[in-house]
Amino acid sequence: MTKVCFIKLKEHWRADPYSDPPLGLLSIMASAKNISFKGKHLDLQLCDMVDEKIIQKADIYALSTCTPDYPELIRITKQIKQEYGGEVIVGGPHFDVLPDYIWKKEIDKLPIDIICRGEGEYTFAQAIKFLEEKNKRDEKKIITQEGFFLDLNSLPFPAREFLNEDLYFKKGKVFGGDTFSDGNSATMMTSRGCPHHCAFCASPIIHNRKIRFRSVENIKTEIEMLKKKYGVSEIRFQDDCFALNLKHLKGLGDMLAETGIKYRCSTRVDQINDQILEELWKSGCREIGFGIESAEDHVLKILKKRTSVTQNREALKKTKEKGFRVRSFFMTGLPGETKDSAQKTIDFLEETKPDVVTLTSFIPLPGCDIYSDPEKYGVTIQDSDWNNYSIYLRLESGAPFVHTVNTITPEDMETNREKLKEYLSNRKMFNIATFNVQYKSNI
Repeated sequence: MTKVCFIKLKEHWRADPYSDPPLGLLSIMASAKNISFKGKHLDLQLCDMVDEKIIQKADIYALSTCTPDYPELIRITKQIKQEYGGEVIVGGPHFDVLPDYIWKKEIDKLPIDIICRGEGEYTFAQAIKFLEEKNKRDEKKIITQEGFFLDLNSLPFPAREFLNEDLYFKKGKVFGGDTFSDGNSATMMTSRGCPHHCAFCASPIIHNRKIRFRSVENIKTEIEMLKKKYGVSEIRFQDDCFALNLKHLKGLGDMLAETGIKYRCSTRVDQINDQILEELWKSGCREIGFGIESAEDHVLKILKKRTSVTQNREALKKTKEKGFRVRSFFMTGLPGETKDSAQKTIDFLEETKPDVVTLTSFIPLPGCDIYSDPEKYGVTIQDSDWNNYSIYLRLESGAPFVHTVNTITPEDMETNREKLKEYLSNRKMFNIATFNVQYKSNI
């Protein structure tokens, strides 16, 4: 049999490396069970780089990456080529958002045989077909999914059986250590895509501003499997705008209530009203995350967020009054930011008092409109080294910004970031528990 090793990158920036099972990679593995190579089924294995130090020998290796992890992918694929010489297939958002002409120039320089662009359940099958038919071992290929999207109901559930059950399904992971029921944790996707076009997001390119939903029955079947096989009673839905699912999928809320699960989700503030909040609560939701991004209206306008500070304030207040835990997502280093931006964010947080805050550094990542047309946003990209493209914070050090904005100096951008880090850590509001310690910035 042909051995295929799927590699989950270490993702060194995660405080808890087991908090986010690689659902995309596992979904491709589930689909790969139905693929044959020269008349025989593939022999699949998952190498989790979090706790596996040695990559096993295989005939084919498959990896996926976003931009911050791209340098790690290149390091590992070089190692594979040096030690084993196997065929290497790669995919993921970093390859999706940069156009074919770039990869056509780059692929011969890379330790990679096939680049897949698009939904991996489709492109991986095409890659295997190419490997089966090709004659020259040095022939390389770019496979691009064009003109269609997959029917999500036709896909098998992610192959979670390849995960370490004790680590990835541990109780309390959904709500950051707290629990709302006595059972294990899991993550799920019930849709793909988002209809909005925020300037900092790559979704408009990847999903063409379309959102595809799974059926209520399909979602129910996966939840019942998670309950029965893994003892799951809490789920984090990773959909971009979960409130849209309740709106478009008739009976979804009632079905979720019947399963008895408690869950966490994310949505937009302009999708929140009393009726939606009531339905979310009845269906088992106990925490809602909102992409607030900024506490300044002019910045939100630049970002094409189509929300306002007033909407954000009212949505957080209303959600907390209904009994939900509230998680808010902010960025620092945004176009339009000024010397006062950090203080305005702090004032907003003091007023709204979300339970958890996720703060990241804004970086103009490939795929977003700010990366494609930085001048339009008053942004200058100073650094093209992917090693420095990190949105993730550390307390006593941090990746430098790779850009400047025309409304603030680089020094004041860093001062704003440090001021927010100090405020959030000392008030124990950071989403990363290890950050909630007394911290004094050097700035």
